[in-house]
Amino acid sequence: MPAMTTTFRERFDAVCAALRAHPELEVYGAELPAPASARELAAAEEFLGAPLPADIREFYAAHNGAYLEWGRRGRSYERTGFGGYPDYGSAPGMINILPLADVMSGHWQDEYHVNEVSDEHLRRIFGAVPENTPVTAVCVDNFDKYYHGDLILGPAPVMIVSTDHGADMEASDWVTFATYLDMTLALYGANRYTMGIGIGWSREPALRERFDERPSLDAIVARIAADEADD
Repeated sequence: MPAMTTTFRERFDAVCAALRAHPELEVYGAELPAPASARELAAAEEFLGAPLPADIREFYAAHNGAYLEWGRRGRSYERTGFGGYPDYGSAPGMINILPLADVMSGHWQDEYHVNEVSDEHLRRIFGAVPENTPVTAVCVDNFDKYYHGDLILGPAPVMIVSTDHGADMEASDWVTFATYLDMTLALYGANRYTMGIGIGWSREPALRERFDERPSLDAIVARIAADEADD
């Protein structure tokens, strides 16, 4: 992993540079949009019924989303593009953190892209079932058709990685948004469930305060190549 730097943009740029320098990889697109507007930040807080957590506000006040898409050279993938919906066969490297107005919407639950989590799970995360919360989860990072990074809404919203097209919201640990960003960059945008905080049903999920794994880019590429050979 490139040396730690101070801002998301610096780390993002370092990740992109490492990917472009790798002889086995091809970067299809990378983008950090302009900051979310004051109106968009206010609308998000109106949706939440509470101030945005500091790490989420800091990110969106700097760039209204993030996009990176890459794959193995010589392979054919379904391209997604910034803000798109990945299909089967999409690129194995994808950061698709959506614009704030797209994130803070009930349509994710209305369309079953994410599902309501159980009261037991909410109690484990927040200590109690949040009241007056008509939407319990939204999609933030739509990086794969089968997996995505989702925000569980409550007193201090947390990120999880759901699986089974969003039907399974309880088979990953949960992290702060800042830790989710750190994990995403540490994995160069590779799958945050299979290489990150996914636990399957091996145990009960729990809070992870940080993401300590720092696999090399070569190790990530080797794992992707093995997974693709098994398909």
